[in-house]
Amino acid sequence: MLTRRSSAFFAALFCLVAASAVAAPVRLVSGPDYVPFADPNLPSGGLAGALVLAAFASADIAVEPVQYEPWKRGYADVLAGQFDATFPYVRSKQREAEMLFSDPIYDIVTVALFPADSGRDYSGPDSLKGLTLCLPIGYAPAPPLVPLIEAGAIRIQQPGNPDLCLKELASGRVDVFVNNGELIDLRAPALFGPAPPFVRGHIPVDRQALYLVAPRAAPGAADLVDRFNKGLAAIRADGRYEAIVRRQLGAS
Repeated sequence: MLTRRSSAFFAALFCLVAASAVAAPVRLVSGPDYVPFADPNLPSGGLAGALVLAAFASADIAVEPVQYEPWKRGYADVLAGQFDATFPYVRSKQREAEMLFSDPIYDIVTVALFPADSGRDYSGPDSLKGLTLCLPIGYAPAPPLVPLIEAGAIRIQQPGNPDLCLKELASGRVDVFVNNGELIDLRAPALFGPAPPFVRGHIPVDRQALYLVAPRAAPGAADLVDRFNKGLAAIRADGRYEAIVRRQLGAS
């Protein structure tokens, strides 16, 4: 039988263990080759990484050093409980069924890129019918293209990263690459010099946002996302957000 003193001891011990669990640093994973938003070789891991870390710091949430894995693996490891959250991700039906989404971290404009001598342009999803789209592994297609992809009207080729998509586009192995304008502006000249052999569609394919996501089924995930959102709102309000964007885009 427990005495009053031993009962008090175990109650205090339980409280200490519970407090320790609550205070455990957040485990984050991101992925590589998503310039300027995420890559371990970029300052602070990229623009998204810098914003995410600043938001957590503003909310007084301790964070372990961000780990980097291939996108598909990192996402699966979050669902498996090896990490608490991952970033930056756009919305998709599958992800919305599995993940809780934060408030938007950053808004992006998605554009279509074609070989310069192809004579092609983007005027809407139907203008890509019959073409082969390069979509890196772990990336979600732009929502306006999903119905045509599911119907087989747009074929998909999936190399490991966006740089390979640009190289396959230049070699003619794919017909179109759809991704955010910032990545294309940075990586195409880096790979092909000041006059890359591509032409950009005259209208955007989509406007999307990047998010931090956490597993719906994980205990504490909703609270984590809520606290992150409060930190993100705080850095937007006091000017730190814009300062980070300017610094990171300049560094990239």
